[in-house]
Amino acid sequence: MRTGNLIIVCILFLFMATAGRAGEHKYIRINRKLDVIKVKKGPNPYRRMYAQAGRRLGPWKLHLAGLKIDGPRLVELAEKAPDEPFLRVLREGLRRPVDMDDMLYFLDDVLLAGRKGLRQKLVWVPSGRARAAGILIHPDDVFEDDKPRLWAERRRRLAIDRPRRQIDLEPAEDGDLLGPNWTVRYKNPFGERARLAALEKVSPSPTFTKRVESLMQQLRQQGSEVHLWTTVRNRHRGYLMWGCFMLSRRRSERSVTRAVRLLEKLNHEWGLDVPIRWYHPGGWRKTVEAARKMADTYDVVFATRSGARNSRHYEGEAVDMSAVGMPRKVKLVAPDGAEKTFDLSHPEQTRDLSLTPELIDWVEEHFLFQKLRKDYAHWNDTAPADRGKK
Repeated sequence: MRTGNLIIVCILFLFMATAGRAGEHKYIRINRKLDVIKVKKGPNPYRRMYAQAGRRLGPWKLHLAGLKIDGPRLVELAEKAPDEPFLRVLREGLRRPVDMDDMLYFLDDVLLAGRKGLRQKLVWVPSGRARAAGILIHPDDVFEDDKPRLWAERRRRLAIDRPRRQIDLEPAEDGDLLGPNWTVRYKNPFGERARLAALEKVSPSPTFTKRVESLMQQLRQQGSEVHLWTTVRNRHRGYLMWGCFMLSRRRSERSVTRAVRLLEKLNHEWGLDVPIRWYHPGGWRKTVEAARKMADTYDVVFATRSGARNSRHYEGEAVDMSAVGMPRKVKLVAPDGAEKTFDLSHPEQTRDLSLTPELIDWVEEHFLFQKLRKDYAHWNDTAPADRGKK
């Protein structure tokens, strides 16, 4: 074999080997037992197990729900405020509604995967994926008594790849296969100012935008991390979000085939005619994986057929809004003049607007919103019709 050909073969072999390794780290295997972290008994077992997880993790950084978590950070949390309940310390320190048990299982499974070649590799679990897996408290944990989300109860693996960023993508073209590029074909307004401006322009209520801004501003002023994810949404985008979410949950060839047929039928019946190819030529498993990547780029973890058909986002009557890391006491002043201070200091408080029933109930009544409990960030406008005239 000539030297030039040998070099080409070596390069190809290296590329294939690298690609194989990258594919191996798209998921990790998960279970509900501690394989690496040793179970501790006696006083403060969780503090001791989290400290142990931190020492084993070391400088390896995990990307979880917008945070970078490494070993020193976990050890610091485990040793912080020893007289405080550790659950409160953990949630306040991370500013996220973590499930203390399921996060420990997550850390253990990452450490186990580290022994098998994952060590120092990218581990990326965004908020939506973390809620679905049980690492963060899910709406089902709060609003569905018999449907808690438990780590590794519904699945045996967790995706750990970083979703594509919409800002980095080119819009899909007519006839393209499903995938992340479709997330920028029918764009939402980008940035909070643009989203509020779009809402102000189309909302039937002259006060909806002001009420949304007021709530967000008050929570921010008290130290909460507040996000306005969506206001006005294109109907085509809503259809695509539901379609990829539904397909990503299929588990058989027959189920995928039925789902694709339904999507193609409704695409025409709803008058959308989105030029997407829903079925991957590589087969049903590649269809599910492409749908999963597309749903991850949208960061959609809950979608329904009825929502895709008639979402109130389409008419400027809904927003997706979240607030996490709320303080121990939150004071709100409503547009109708009502005032209330909420005590969120109990260790089991999530300090998350979307997961705090007493706060939701009051906001619904005095800000004229309706929280869709199962849809984590979704709020509808409920202003009476006579107030909705511009």
